[in-house]
Amino acid sequence: MQLTYENITLRDYVLSDVEDEVRWTNVETEWFRSDTPWMTLEPVDAEELRGDMMEIMAGMPEDAIRWRFEIEVDGRHIGLVSSYFLDSNFEYPPWDSIDQRKNAPENHAIRGLGIEICEMDYWGKGIGTKALTALIEYYRSHGETRFLIETWSGNHKMLGCAKKLGFREIKRIKDAHMVDGKPVDDLILEKDFSCHEIDFTE
Repeated sequence: MQLTYENITLRDYVLSDVEDEVRWTNVETEWFRSDTPWMTLEPVDAEELRGDMMEIMAGMPEDAIRWRFEIEVDGRHIGLVSSYFLDSNFEYPPWDSIDQRKNAPENHAIRGLGIEICEMDYWGKGIGTKALTALIEYYRSHGETRFLIETWSGNHKMLGCAKKLGFREIKRIKDAHMVDGKPVDDLILEKDFSCHEIDFTE
């Protein structure tokens, strides 16, 4: 499957992506530092990753709603967008509650969105906003209206992107992590397309 939005393409994973993913995990890891700097990124083995991805790809029904797309710009693989579910308490629902054909949990949990632009020379070009716009429109075409982004108070790139997309903060956990010796907050932001905003300027 492939989606196009302006100058970017979201597409299914192909095995040639493994080499990029190994490089991003083992060598060029600055994207991870920006995303979750309090965590440790474990190295991966190319053959193990290739085997895992082959298994995932083989088990994906053709009509399944995708939970991950790779990002391409000008034919270059630069990162990925992904999604997952959180329940009404912002906890992860059991994997076996998700219908892999519809890719929706039985308890109608909320779609969380994630993005990783791993090639640093593509940072600051608005690609994240475009990629998430395309991903949101894909899920909206399947009837979904409510989306969440989890991030932290020092991730200014993600916060700026979320603001451009109209997300608003709905939950904050103060001093959730330590980064460079300073406490930072966990944030959850929401965009609900089923709510109609009122324009008071009319």
